Amino acid sequence: MTGIGLWMWRITGKMKRRTFLGTTLAACTSPAFGRVFKTENQAGRRELVARRSTEPLVGMPYPPTPVWAFNGHVPGPEIRLRHGETLSLAIVNELDEPTSVHWHGVRVPWRLDGVAGLTQPPILSGEHFNVDFVPPDAGTYWYHAHANTPEQVGRGLYGPLIIEEAEPLAVDRELVWLLDDWRLAPDASIVEGFDDRHDASHGGRIGNTITLNGRLRPPIRVRSGERVRLRLVNAANARQFALDFGDLPLQVVAIDGQPVRPYAPDGLVSLPSAGRVDLVVDLLAPPSTTLEVTDHYYNEPTVVGALALDAQAPMRNSPPDTPFDLGASALPEPALGDAIEVDIVMQGGAMGGLREATLDGERRSMRDLAAAGRFWALNELVASGYDTAPLIKVARGRTVMLRFQNDTAFVHPMHLHGHHVKLLSLNGRPPTRTVWHDSVPVAPDQVVEVAFVADNPGRWLLHCHVLEHHMAGMGAIVQVA
Repeated sequence: MTGIGLWMWRITGKMKRRTFLGTTLAACTSPAFGRVFKTENQAGRRELVARRSTEPLVGMPYPPTPVWAFNGHVPGPEIRLRHGETLSLAIVNELDEPTSVHWHGVRVPWRLDGVAGLTQPPILSGEHFNVDFVPPDAGTYWYHAHANTPEQVGRGLYGPLIIEEAEPLAVDRELVWLLDDWRLAPDASIVEGFDDRHDASHGGRIGNTITLNGRLRPPIRVRSGERVRLRLVNAANARQFALDFGDLPLQVVAIDGQPVRPYAPDGLVSLPSAGRVDLVVDLLAPPSTTLEVTDHYYNEPTVVGALALDAQAPMRNSPPDTPFDLGASALPEPALGDAIEVDIVMQGGAMGGLREATLDGERRSMRDLAAAGRFWALNELVASGYDTAPLIKVARGRTVMLRFQNDTAFVHPMHLHGHHVKLLSLNGRPPTRTVWHDSVPVAPDQVVEVAFVADNPGRWLLHCHVLEHHMAGMGAIVQVA
């Protein structure tokens, strides 16, 4: 398997170098992207180091962009394990502020979930935090900073985590694409203002530059006739994506790391904030063709990257007759007949109509909440820290049915740490297929019902993964004991 624009290691294998194959559609070469991974400082552990760096996000003639990055690059190193292997590393903080690392979508033990101030102390500047766990599920995941999250993720502190199935799909090539957007100044530097109140009260920090694996519109070198597994990850603070792959035959095989019965998407491929989608793509196009992939979520279609087919003769002229079904999810099935039902109403924001809510135990007007930088609430409760009473308390092993009602003007991808939730209904209608999410998108005026088995003990975070919304109040605690 090969990867474009990322470097990676196998926890139990040797380092593999990667080469980035382009920074813009007009420039098709660039230096090697890989770097040697340090192991000597933490008793032989591999290190994931958060530090300041630069990255040529836009490419010439613009200067490299100052970023915060894991191991000096955006995205950070691709961590790839086989199912059943142990992830063992040291997270090292070389920033001048505290940080932590959250393993998004992975059902880790609570103390390793990486939420600074909730599951662990923040990793202070110059300190390290050791991590050892066996990811229980194969799939496409990612890791990102979880302290001062809007700024640290917005400056580049994230990377992919891939857990391979015991029997991987039979494909010719595998690609991992991390999509992000950046708010850049004319000199390609990051625009400051991660505490902007307009962003917090509206759709979050939407940028003006989309990157794929840390580059602007890169051409990805492939061969005509190949079958490709494409792992899509949305690492943006707030942007949602709706991707158009043109006439290429596509099959969705996993969502948020969990397998689905393969199906052809109805037009665009939806990729909400923090979401992941695995596709099987058959590159049935003539050699020397460039196939642009465009985002259509907002009004103007935007090119995010391109599949650049080389001049070789096609590997094949029709899809191979090999299966690409990953089977059923291994997650525990909710017992709906014995479920604890909880209604969660999302409120606030611009044009939301929220008049007052409770913050730190006191009822406050929307004006007072806005003065405190808080614009959002769940059931009229505004999050301000992690030491508050849980919104939900449930005994371990019980099923919980959540009914999300979005009374705001903006979409909210609701992320439950430590668990996946099964989609039950959208506006009262059952879904057409079985889908599990760890970040379930809830559109304005929509009611979404999900259920999960609370089998992972701890005080778990439930929050909107538009990061500015979470920091401005849209979060709660789910306690499993």
